[in-house]
Amino acid sequence: VARVEFQNKMDGVKQYMSFRRVSKELEARVIRWFAYTWANKQAIDEDRVLAALPDKLKAEIAIHVHLDTLKQVRIFQDCEPGLLEELVLKLRLQVFSPGDYICRKGDIGKEMYIVKRGRLSVVADDESTVLATLSAGAVFGEVSVLEIPGNKTGNRRTANVRSIGYSDLFCLAKTDLWKALADYPDARKSLLERGCQILRKDGLLDEEIFNLSQEHKEGMEEKLERIERTLENLQMRFARLMADYVTHQTTVKQRLSKVERRVDTQGAKRKRQQSPDFLLDVTA
Repeated sequence: VARVEFQNKMDGVKQYMSFRRVSKELEARVIRWFAYTWANKQAIDEDRVLAALPDKLKAEIAIHVHLDTLKQVRIFQDCEPGLLEELVLKLRLQVFSPGDYICRKGDIGKEMYIVKRGRLSVVADDESTVLATLSAGAVFGEVSVLEIPGNKTGNRRTANVRSIGYSDLFCLAKTDLWKALADYPDARKSLLERGCQILRKDGLLDEEIFNLSQEHKEGMEEKLERIERTLENLQMRFARLMADYVTHQTTVKQRLSKVERRVDTQGAKRKRQQSPDFLLDVTA
């Protein structure tokens, strides 16, 4: 069934390329990509395959398959297990063809990458000089996703990275990382510290800007703490006032009930005194 579905998908893409008169070179690249993904079992739609499983089991499978990969990243080493497990669920596999650029120098860093399989070249601006080669286990782009104030690169890519052959990369988006860190403030602080260490080592951290941002952040946090304390005090005062109000209302209702009963009793007594039978009894 999987083979038939895959073939139908590839035939559909072929028909589309033919209709749009895509160049033969690009068409051949697309077909080779399909062949590679099928040969390496990357054509499987994991989300669709695992859709029938409950979230807990899907999470356990993802952790079993990808956790060791994530632990290779310097900034994630020694992180809380809960955070790593959340991040594992956000990893996405991407397949790049020979000659594809994963990123170019100057691009804004919106994701980080972990090389699962294949080889990548870090190339100079002339696109021919190879500065370094990355292979399975290599990680890049991890600092840019942290958005550290004072980063001299401006959170932009500092090099061109190109796939030599076919390569499989795990991608973690910046937005997914920060969503996960929202529930782990200590881990967020630790990751920023490690990111700063990496930037300092490479001479890419403007300490003055970083320190100013930290002072501003600490000032904002102090203000936020004061506001939270004030709000908490107001809530406590409001709760006490509500309790006093309820008690007062109860007391008033009780007094009103007593008055109403007394009025009813006195009214009944006057009616009895004014009745003919009562008057006859008194004059007899």
